Amino acid sequence: MDREKKIFYSSLFLAGEPLDNKFFRKILDPINLENRLLDYTEQFNNMGLGMKIRQVSGGFQMVTDKELFTELEPFFGEKTENLSRASLETAAIIAYKQPITRLEIDEIRGVNSSGTVRYLLDKNLVKVTGRKDVPGKPLLYSTTKFFLEYMGINDISELPTFREWQELKSRQ
Repeated sequence: MDREKKIFYSSLFLAGEPLDNKFFRKILDPINLENRLLDYTEQFNNMGLGMKIRQVSGGFQMVTDKELFTELEPFFGEKTENLSRASLETAAIIAYKQPITRLEIDEIRGVNSSGTVRYLLDKNLVKVTGRKDVPGKPLLYSTTKFFLEYMGINDISELPTFREWQELKSRQ
């Protein structure tokens, strides 16, 4: 195995969180880097090591293979806490409609979302991205890179459409 591949794999193992191409450009040859990283990812994932590299949040992350995770989870515990229904609903609204004000979130949900938005801010799932140019200049909220990691997606476009989400929600 060549040195560059070892550096890629070791970096992902040590980081424990997604690393993006910007990071790898600092330590690896930047020429045709994206294609090489995709090749390294595919090669690693085909080794059957019980670990996988997945693309998430605009970067690469080393994770436990899903098959083994369910077997090992009782011994190591779930490392991420589950969001409440209200938090998940609010995060979804922000993801689909970003940037969005809290009042706009409240109108969609039909209830006051102040506490839920504050909770999502504390958990770094959403962030303030500016102010809306209307009287009162309310804060605008958008999702964070950590939101993508938490949801296990690489890009917001991987979420179902807002209409599909509303249909799923109405069936529950």
